[in-house]
Amino acid sequence: MANTPLIKLENVYLKREDLNETGSAKDRAMIFQIENLKKQGFKTAVISSTGNAAISASHFCHLNQIDLTIFVSPKINKAKFDLLKKDDGQIFITDQPISESIKFSKKNHAYLLRQSTDPSALIGYQEIGKELINELPKITSIFVPIGSGTTLLGISQSLPSSVKIYAVQPASNCPLSKFFDSDYQPETENITDALSAKFLPLKSQIISAIKNSGGTGLVIQNNEILEAQKILSLNKIETSLEGAMAFAGFKKAIKNNLNIGSYPVVILTGCQR
Repeated sequence: MANTPLIKLENVYLKREDLNETGSAKDRAMIFQIENLKKQGFKTAVISSTGNAAISASHFCHLNQIDLTIFVSPKINKAKFDLLKKDDGQIFITDQPISESIKFSKKNHAYLLRQSTDPSALIGYQEIGKELINELPKITSIFVPIGSGTTLLGISQSLPSSVKIYAVQPASNCPLSKFFDSDYQPETENITDALSAKFLPLKSQIISAIKNSGGTGLVIQNNEILEAQKILSLNKIETSLEGAMAFAGFKKAIKNNLNIGSYPVVILTGCQR
């Protein structure tokens, strides 16, 4: 896969992972997961997803003639669900997509494409860090919107220890960032539907990666996300609310006088759906 663009907007750099083949950073991991699946001789795969990972899995499984079964929540974003229905994967709607996908995997000998429990996914996300080193050797900090935190952990594993890592989560669901940031008001509406993970298998590793880098977690309000999206749109950058939230995290770091250095990078993880 070709490198995604790194563009500069005023005093920050934006890594356009939203311009991956299926429109999200999930492609980075999925390519390596499918490669590992094939090496192990699997012919079928299963995934639980809020949307982007399933869209990526559906695309790459189709290309590699792998039968895919998808479990999604009834709360899945309609636009993402409509995209999934266009492909040939079998889709099940359930209140427990994660547990159902695990059961399916065991019963049907299907490769589980859950990125937070698949080491090959981390290898894929390391590619983002490697690209950033080549594109911006002086990178000083990075802002990553996180759900399970797998993307952040993979990126951190290929960056120099001098790069400060900032984990950005919404006030409606911030099981990791609230460990670092208490400057927020809890919210019930989650407008960043791709970041709804509750079970975090990699939590301790992610927290260590953030601490060891000298970075922190940041919790962002919905109004801050929407304001950040407006700024990006005015600059002709149409990205997901998750990407806008990462940009809002950068803005909060500036406001709080955090030491982010002269070469900060914001990861835009997904496109608008």
